[in-house]
Amino acid sequence: MTDHEVYPNAPLVSVSFELRHPRTEGLTNPQRAILRELLGDALPLMRVDNVASQTIEFGPSGPMGQMNSEEHTKFFDRRMSVVASFSPESTLVETSQYSGWGAFSELVLNVCSARNEVERLDGIGRIGLRYIDEIRVAKTESPDWSQYIKPSFLGSEIKNCDGLRLNQWQGVSGYGPEGGRSLVVRHATGDGFAIDPNAELKRKNPVAAGKFFMLDMDSFWIPETGIPAFDSQLISETIEALHNPVGAMFENCITDQLRNEVLR
Repeated sequence: MTDHEVYPNAPLVSVSFELRHPRTEGLTNPQRAILRELLGDALPLMRVDNVASQTIEFGPSGPMGQMNSEEHTKFFDRRMSVVASFSPESTLVETSQYSGWGAFSELVLNVCSARNEVERLDGIGRIGLRYIDEIRVAKTESPDWSQYIKPSFLGSEIKNCDGLRLNQWQGVSGYGPEGGRSLVVRHATGDGFAIDPNAELKRKNPVAAGKFFMLDMDSFWIPETGIPAFDSQLISETIEALHNPVGAMFENCITDQLRNEVLR
């Protein structure tokens, strides 16, 4: 694993892991009880949500919509800053108060092992890590982002248009796939929040709405052929490989002025 500086004022607002797998029947109450035993030390609070979705089928008379509902089981820590979510097709671990890669990766592996223990999963369809940063600087109506963000992430060739000042920029950079591994980086200016401050996970340091620069990194692996069997070692090795480029990409995006004035 590549080491990068851990900033005391890091702008991370969300870190998440997702394991997608072939569809299961969903968790039963006895299986939830076992999960509660396995995860209770770290995630003692359980909640079951009914999530609605719509499917469209095409028949002789045309498309017909059908509403479906499925249960998602969630386990939270007592600060409401970490959640493990289980649906018939995925296992998700998310935190709004990231305490470092070591603790997060350990929790991810524990959650995946517990999920497979209560109901054997048929395989691995996708593994992903996602990091979302809200980079904020001193309060001003129009931050000069070129002082804090590298020009290649700011659309430096795009100018004002017919007397209208450019005040927003969005971009997407895609890398890979190589060996099934890809990285998609979304970068944009914004006003307000990249992540809803009233979402179910609580922020460590709530901030007022304002101008920010978003860096959204989705690092993921999809098997190139077939669906490999569930394997904790494969998950461990894959998330390490997916985590490696995230810190380097963040460092490539920012300037020394941001590091010295805001992050340290």
